[in-house]
Amino acid sequence: MAIFCVKGAFAVFFAILSPVYYVNKWDFKRNKKRNPFYTSKLVRLQERYPLLYELAMFVQNFPIPRNVYKILPSLTGDVLQVGCGTGLLNKFLKKQTDIRWINMDPNLNSLKLGQRLGRYDAYVQAYIDKPTPLPDQCCNTILFARSFHHIRNHKKAFKECSRLLRDEGSIIIADPVVLESMHSQSEEKGYMANSSIDGVIWRFTKRSFIAHIQKCLPEELTIESVTDTRQIHITNYNLFVPQTDIVVVLRKREATKHEH
Repeated sequence: MAIFCVKGAFAVFFAILSPVYYVNKWDFKRNKKRNPFYTSKLVRLQERYPLLYELAMFVQNFPIPRNVYKILPSLTGDVLQVGCGTGLLNKFLKKQTDIRWINMDPNLNSLKLGQRLGRYDAYVQAYIDKPTPLPDQCCNTILFARSFHHIRNHKKAFKECSRLLRDEGSIIIADPVVLESMHSQSEEKGYMANSSIDGVIWRFTKRSFIAHIQKCLPEELTIESVTDTRQIHITNYNLFVPQTDIVVVLRKREATKHEH
């Protein structure tokens, strides 16, 4: 019954928002012919006005948006949150005082809004797949909470993560993946696409997600666990591309004396 209601909610939301969706898609397809990396008007509006992003997150994760974070492992210590956005996860975990957040995002508008809303006191504007201003071994955990598919170069991202992570520290990646096979692409590779509602993103099945991570990892990082939970929200039970939520935990092995 709950699944039926979520699918029904998706149909209702889509019916209401379809004029915006199709006008945006028309403009996107027209401009994409000249520029394959053209950013749609809808994506640019969300980047400029992050409250629109929060509205989009509410719709995509309806009926209980905060539940998407319940699949995360326990967090404690110095946690670097990559792609923190406006601090929705910080809001969800605000009562947990044993987390010392390092909040990172490339979008300054989102960071400033998160700070104004009191979700965090400080932030770092940076891309994780480029050198960041953070010091070596500054965190126990690096978290990608529904942001990993936005990272352009995962090999460079993992290299920077390894620099920032303490020995025996962990990387937690929580992201939606496609349930069904992507017939036009190799399942082992996944692929990048320019979306009219998400911008340039990676798309994976569960199998291709794991294979891609394994291919991108430096030798000091290893996969510790992989789980997936198909939570009841619109993203997973939409009528076009059914998805599930995957959580991959990586561990950084302790460096030997010879390596030091």
